[in-house]
Amino acid sequence: MIISILGAGVFGKALGKILTDNHHEVKYYDPYVYPDIPLEQATYQANAIAIVIPSANLPEFLESYPQHLKKLPTILATKGICDPSMFDDFEQFSAISGPGFAQEIIDGKPATFTASAPFAMGLLKNEQIQIELQEDLLGILLCGSLKNIYAIGAGYHGDSENDSAIFIQHAHAEMQKYLKDHGAQPYTAELACGIGDLILTCTHDTSRNYMCGVRLREGKSLPEIIDELKTVEGVSALSKIDHADYMILDEIYDLVGQID
Repeated sequence: MIISILGAGVFGKALGKILTDNHHEVKYYDPYVYPDIPLEQATYQANAIAIVIPSANLPEFLESYPQHLKKLPTILATKGICDPSMFDDFEQFSAISGPGFAQEIIDGKPATFTASAPFAMGLLKNEQIQIELQEDLLGILLCGSLKNIYAIGAGYHGDSENDSAIFIQHAHAEMQKYLKDHGAQPYTAELACGIGDLILTCTHDTSRNYMCGVRLREGKSLPEIIDELKTVEGVSALSKIDHADYMILDEIYDLVGQID
């Protein structure tokens, strides 16, 4: 099959590695990495689409997204989308999410993802990549947003391993409650996209969200942190979720300060 990957950042390249290993032909669209390849060329004769465009840029990108591409099987691998309604007119839409640093995947290390549809599972599963099937699209997307927010708090409270463990335990319980309150399945938080990604993002210093919390603990301002880290997905996710009725989310909202 010909798979067009929209977004050629490091995770887009990691997906490309998986698909190539599975004997698919991969084409990339990314105006920054491949400025000479327009969307029409990158999706010509494509059998399926994988979207890995940063969540902050995705709504604007979809405003001019060609209607004929919405008929193709489409897999969203972007984290930070809280509302799947922007994809309502896509005919065959699914999502994947889970713990997996892109460079480790490129290096051949194993990883596990949660997929919302059998098509994504069939496309990506191999000896390196394990796929859990969970048809809770909303829950998968919410977990991908919430874990980035919680990682900021984990970095802020990460003075000791004991503190980190308790924080993750409480964040996981709150994640389950958030999913239930918003019409998703609490069990989804038990899967790779939930507790698996939460642990990875909340404990590793290569996580920009975790390091944002560390820098806040060190006394740096949010503009200084954004200037250093460039992208902190959890900060933008805070402006898209309900935080007031959730103790940890509300604390992190206050910690980060005013969200533009």
